[in-house]
Amino acid sequence: MKMRPSSLGVRMAIVFSVLLAGMGAFVLAYFPSREARANVEDFNERAAAVTNVMATALGPAVEFDDPDNAASILKWLSTTSDARFGLARRADGALLAVWKPDAVPSGQAWGRVLAFEVSHDLLVVTIPIAATGGTLHVGFSRVKLVAENTATRHTVMLVVAIVLAIGVLATMVLARFLVRPIRSITRTAERIARGEITELPDVSSTIEIEEMARSLRAMIERIHEASQTELVRASRQAGMAEVATGVLHNVGNVLTSVNVTVELLRERVEELPVAKIGRLHELLSAQTTGTFDAKRLDAAVKFVAIVGDAFAKSQRQVQDDLVTLRGHIDHIKRVVAMQNAYARLRSAAEPTRVADVLAEAVEMGCPPQRRGDIAIDIDVAADLDAPVNLDRHRLLQIVVNLVSNARDAVLEGTSTHRIALLAARADNRLRIRVVDSGVGIAPALAARIFSAGVTSKPHGHGYGLHSSALAAREIGGSLSCSSEGEGRGATFVLELPIEEVHA
Repeated sequence: MKMRPSSLGVRMAIVFSVLLAGMGAFVLAYFPSREARANVEDFNERAAAVTNVMATALGPAVEFDDPDNAASILKWLSTTSDARFGLARRADGALLAVWKPDAVPSGQAWGRVLAFEVSHDLLVVTIPIAATGGTLHVGFSRVKLVAENTATRHTVMLVVAIVLAIGVLATMVLARFLVRPIRSITRTAERIARGEITELPDVSSTIEIEEMARSLRAMIERIHEASQTELVRASRQAGMAEVATGVLHNVGNVLTSVNVTVELLRERVEELPVAKIGRLHELLSAQTTGTFDAKRLDAAVKFVAIVGDAFAKSQRQVQDDLVTLRGHIDHIKRVVAMQNAYARLRSAAEPTRVADVLAEAVEMGCPPQRRGDIAIDIDVAADLDAPVNLDRHRLLQIVVNLVSNARDAVLEGTSTHRIALLAARADNRLRIRVVDSGVGIAPALAARIFSAGVTSKPHGHGYGLHSSALAAREIGGSLSCSSEGEGRGATFVLELPIEEVHA
């Protein structure tokens, strides 16, 4: 039994929680041990320095065998809070003087060269007394050091636990906030793709998402109106099944781009640098728990700037994707409006740059996210640089269908993946050729490729090219096809009447 995939919000929460837990484990494993090593090194260096000073001072007393002077010098150790005992030995190893003999471990045999002897709560430093052959042994208590290291570990554990709890809670809230409006819009788009008409749920989020929701709501209202009134009237004149199929096919082509853009938005949300917040806390936590470190503070400030730039970049990318999505939605509205006007058979000509329409058709029919390694060339003749009067949205509808079919044909083929869109002008007519290097069309099929229900795709329904041919005929144009056979690509030629734009 196939398990139902988890939602985007749950996966975001799980991923970020695992990342936070991993960073917490790293902090627990690294910082307490590093702090403990630093404390031990400082303690050892301080003990060695004190012992070395004492050994230098004891030199004359050992050389002249003066126990009283040696004892008075050893008493200086009382000024060191961690010192526990001190022993001065002659060159022959005999005891010259001792400070706090009761604290000296019994049965201990120490060497005569620089060395550290360590137990759980005691550090013994042994240093030769220069030029005398004598030896000095000084014991230092490690109780305070051990307590400080234990307290440091407990503090780090508490801070990590608090950060993990706050981080998990913040991640869940952020995931819910970011995913909720996108999920609502995606579900509505899926219902539209299935032919269902539903009301768009209220979306309260960023300005861009609210504007997109308003556009979708208006689109749904128009679709509902068309399904209840205009499509019924059009079906009486040209056949309800054919008109409805044309609407759904053209809307479905654009909804493919809508879903791709929504998926891209989801990926942008997943790429938000939320995990870097944990690193920022790590820098700030290290600053607050240790001694003041200007370099570490400066690194934290720079890291804040980096995180801010990353969030700003992600915001710009999401805004760009939302602009693209709004363009797709606007085209869906135009398709519906155009089908509503089908009964009137009236063309809505407007000044149009052919290059802009071809670029938009490529963006919708073969978006970069689904393009793979397909190379797409657009070549518009120089005499088409200026705008011309034509039915822009019917032209866009037809070219989107042709580009979408070319993309499928190229991806199924084994030859070079290439699509070319060539636009030229002949007097008052526009000729657009869409050439692909795909699977080609069998001769028997090419003669009736524009008939309703005829398709060369394994899962096609045969209404895309049929509706495109009808749309071209409605505005006084034509759509034709040629192919040298299977595996040798295909060429579709669209001819439309155009007029000059008068100032």
